Amino acid sequence: MLLQGKFKLENDVETVWMFVSDPAKVIECAPGLQNYTVGEGKRVSASVKVKIGFISSVFQTNSKMTSEDPAGHSASLELTGSGSGSAFHGLVGIKVTGSNSSSEVAWEADMSISGPLGSLARPLIEGNVKKIVDQLFDCVKGKLS
Repeated sequence: MLLQGKFKLENDVETVWMFVSDPAKVIECAPGLQNYTVGEGKRVSASVKVKIGFISSVFQTNSKMTSEDPAGHSASLELTGSGSGSAFHGLVGIKVTGSNSSSEVAWEADMSISGPLGSLARPLIEGNVKKIVDQLFDCVKGKLS
């Protein structure tokens, strides 16, 4: 499942990049976050409560940066998680472009989901995942305002 989006901010590129490339700042915006640790190499382990359709569970998630280009303001990460017999794996890319007065953040996620969550109708999953991502980025926007 490929998901993508973008949003604009009234902040310069460097300020936005410094925030979105810091997993300790971004993870605090995750909806349903219960606890987390940030380790060496920007690795994050977190417990996140998620409700999609009739399935509600605490997912144990892990992410690691797979590539980072600070000069080009882009990064890629791998995201995995499991809970209630379901699991997900995703490759996520993010790129910040803009000027000294405004920025645009573009993101793309290629996700695969297995187990009971994977058996739900694709539009239901996509709609709920998009809602979670929108909540995360609304928080990021708020923290940068």
